[in-house]
Amino acid sequence: MLSSRHFQRVDFVLLGAALALLVIGCVMIFSCTRTGGGTPSGVQWNWIRAQLVWVGLGLVVLFVAMSFDYMRLGSLHLPFYGVMLVLLVVVLLMPAVRGTHRWIVLGPLRLQPAELAQLALLITVACVASAREQTHDFLSLGKTFLWLVPAMGLILRQPDLGTPIVILVTWFGIMLVAGARWSHLAGFAAALLLLFSAAWFSGAIKDYQKDRLLAFLHPEKDPMGDGYQTLQSLRAVGNGGFFGRGLLRGSQTQGNFVPDQHTDFIFTAVAEELGFLGALAVLALFGVVLWRCTVAIVEAKDALGRLIATGVTMVLGLHVIANIAMTVGLAPVKGMPLPLLSYGGSSMLATMLAIGLVENVYMRRHKIAF
Repeated sequence: MLSSRHFQRVDFVLLGAALALLVIGCVMIFSCTRTGGGTPSGVQWNWIRAQLVWVGLGLVVLFVAMSFDYMRLGSLHLPFYGVMLVLLVVVLLMPAVRGTHRWIVLGPLRLQPAELAQLALLITVACVASAREQTHDFLSLGKTFLWLVPAMGLILRQPDLGTPIVILVTWFGIMLVAGARWSHLAGFAAALLLLFSAAWFSGAIKDYQKDRLLAFLHPEKDPMGDGYQTLQSLRAVGNGGFFGRGLLRGSQTQGNFVPDQHTDFIFTAVAEELGFLGALAVLALFGVVLWRCTVAIVEAKDALGRLIATGVTMVLGLHVIANIAMTVGLAPVKGMPLPLLSYGGSSMLATMLAIGLVENVYMRRHKIAF
């Protein structure tokens, strides 16, 4: 458990940056969802109330993740892996929501297994790679990769292309830090690229899916269809200028013109109402989070801690880059939340668990003498 001496080793810079992002996220979620509630005051409180509950649960998860010795994950990663696969199967049996099977609905709660799968897989890969004495040969690399295949196959069936890409890139990062050769990783990358090319040109990827993936390049060609989300997002970002329109004063945000703004497109609200300066501050806070995660990688006392911190850093960094690139029209529109800012329980719990694991590694970076 977490002793007082361990508590003295907490990375308060990482915690402070994460908490600051949580506060900004709650403020922007309220701004995005406050109108159109149909209440006597004209203000909708349901979304922000729900998010505050998720934040509270996330803080509990954070503390739990900090409290136990991460070395115990070596014996627990198999149960976590099994539960993850069961959840990914169950979600495919649930009714489709907007043409996808991504949520397990339990009354008022909606669980998105793919968010938790990313964390379960990075823990599994870290445990497997750290337990192997030799990770430099191609065969060992392939055996580690096989752990990803069932989960990625199930996630692709939802369908969800963005999450498998995050999982793959995270695997590459973990294996590189584990000591895999560049030439072997390049071979895997080439094979995966050939596989994607075959799927693209053989018709396995349907034309409507291709149109959605490429719509961000020329959104004006279909302004009321596949290009609508990108165009509205760009208008909101451009509308903010340098100083922003002011909190609760963004015309795009208050007019509810940006679909899914409180979830995947929360950054558009930041850019419109807080302006370039506000967006830059948010990016700086994310930079602090990733910097402190990198410090945990460097100072980890063993291979398992180093690889877990690497996986968390990769997942968080990829989500931030992909989400913001999508927001400003530099990447396809995919369902990928912005960590700590976007509305959503699954993303919140997974992110807080991930940060808790990094704190766990950092606190135990040196053995404590009693």
